[in-house]
Amino acid sequence: MSTYYTNKAHKSWNPSGTHKHIEFVCQETSGTHWTPGEVVASIELGNEWRTRGTDGSSARIRPLQYCPAPSCLTKPYITTTPDHTTANNRENIPPC
Repeated sequence: MSTYYTNKAHKSWNPSGTHKHIEFVCQETSGTHWTPGEVVASIELGNEWRTRGTDGSSARIRPLQYCPAPSCLTKPYITTTPDHTTANNRENIPPC
């Protein structure tokens, strides 16, 4: 299987306007846009997705069934696995 990297994400406000969701991520090498649903489907096929932070670190992207915000049922949702730096967190990669 393959490993894909994203170093940018486009976010938009959720319908209630309380927080932002990723609308799509930009693949690092090609700039191709992938929605969270497409990333989750790729992971389910056995591919690995990772972010790349501005400091060069990377974190594994993992799917969640729903957004973790209270009362938010947005799905599918992608997040990153916690590690030693916040530079590669899904929430901290720059916009595309």
